[in-house]
Amino acid sequence: MRVLLINSNLKDDFLAAPPLGLCYVADRAEIEGHEVRMLDLCFSGRRLSTLLENTIRPFDPEVIGISVRNVDNVNMLHPVSYLPGIVDLTHRIRQWSQAPLVVGGSGASLIPEAVLKQTKADFVVVSDGEESFVSLLAALEAGNSADPIPGVGTMADGRFHLNEPRLGPFKSRSPQLGKWIDIRPYQKIGSSYTIQTKRGCRNDCIYCTYNQSLEGNTLRLRTAVDVVDEIEEALHRYRPATFEFVDSVFNDPLPHSAAILEEIVRRPWKAEFTAMGVHPRNLDSEYLDLMWRAGFRSFMITPESASDTMLSNYRKGFTAEDVAAAAEAIGKTAFAAWWFFMIGGPGETNETLEESLDFVRQFLKKRRRRVTFIAHFFVGVRVYPRTKLWEIALQEGLIRPDADPAEPLWYLSPHLNLDRVVEQISRAAAECPEIYLCFDEKVLSFSKAASFFFELFRFPRPYWRYYRAANVFGLKTGIRFIYRPSDIPSMLTQALKHQGYVRPL
Repeated sequence: MRVLLINSNLKDDFLAAPPLGLCYVADRAEIEGHEVRMLDLCFSGRRLSTLLENTIRPFDPEVIGISVRNVDNVNMLHPVSYLPGIVDLTHRIRQWSQAPLVVGGSGASLIPEAVLKQTKADFVVVSDGEESFVSLLAALEAGNSADPIPGVGTMADGRFHLNEPRLGPFKSRSPQLGKWIDIRPYQKIGSSYTIQTKRGCRNDCIYCTYNQSLEGNTLRLRTAVDVVDEIEEALHRYRPATFEFVDSVFNDPLPHSAAILEEIVRRPWKAEFTAMGVHPRNLDSEYLDLMWRAGFRSFMITPESASDTMLSNYRKGFTAEDVAAAAEAIGKTAFAAWWFFMIGGPGETNETLEESLDFVRQFLKKRRRRVTFIAHFFVGVRVYPRTKLWEIALQEGLIRPDADPAEPLWYLSPHLNLDRVVEQISRAAAECPEIYLCFDEKVLSFSKAASFFFELFRFPRPYWRYYRAANVFGLKTGIRFIYRPSDIPSMLTQALKHQGYVRPL
């Protein structure tokens, strides 16, 4: 069959992400004998309609798959929903093709029924897409029903029906990202060539969807040789500036990640690496030294809090002492690290928030350190179906039983004094230019201009490391809080009321 796969993610700033999952699907469909084409719309801009028409009309696909990476930007103070854009995309596609439309990707896996209904697609594929999608193609080609296929959802007689996905071993071969998409625009904006070493997450964080909707709670590991062979092939073929490991937690299990790092060290070539998720526990000098020798120069680390109370409430599986030990160990290296914190989970108070801010003041301020840290604070915790936080939010009346999961829904602790929260985070950000607040996301609109400058003058990557310098400039010029909303407590209160919370805040 002629199969057209479309990356619908239009987020083309510093955080632009190559569609790795869609490339896995494309590769598997091609192996099964289908004629596959990929259309990456990330950097399409105003050419979107033209690209769609010029691709669909001559190719005349028999099946069209759309990857939905995110449904929104998970930012309570600067909310952006991506679903209207996805719906518009499906309407445009229908102008030129009536082929069966399949939606998938992590965003569709989070809320499959809502995505299917809003897009009016024919099918939705959840979790691991490779097996389910090629099984669906086989059924369509033979004229058979898709009803028994694991991981495939449809509408029947006005009701949504989804077969539970079957999560088998992660044995897919390298999808050769550079074969399916042009990686050059991603490299110019500062993004990396993405690598996945495993699927599944065995952690039990109350808010997380990885161990529920996306990849399951059983680890499915690739061998170190398999992973590093993929890196080596991509390095020689496409010469990316940086590779990024996109596992939910790169260093869990620790022996698995260490084996990959050791295999990289054994190879004769050199490459630069980063990771989107690193666990603070056991992040000691020995492991950090191995990361450095392998070619790591940066990574993102996700403690979410530096308060023992909140770490326990979030079920993070480590303590504030572990977070502090990791910060001390990283502080003795030349790594750039982006730290993520959430404000407002169950049991959060102004005192527990201050513990996290004090941690930043004590461990993440630059002082004499050559390489900077970034401390990113989100206000509010996004609530998704099938998570423990969804159950808590229902019990406490923060969301209604009939809440629409396609709407951005939030948990924000009723124990917080919101006026004081604003005062706390503003004071800390004025003292520590390392702090990046959720409303600062608007500065990403300058990403393209900034990345052109960084590339021209060969600034080290990743480009997010320069947020601190931008904040220093903002503090000196008085424009640091130019994007801060004028009445944050009111915005937060109205958002909670909109989703059905009626108790006093």
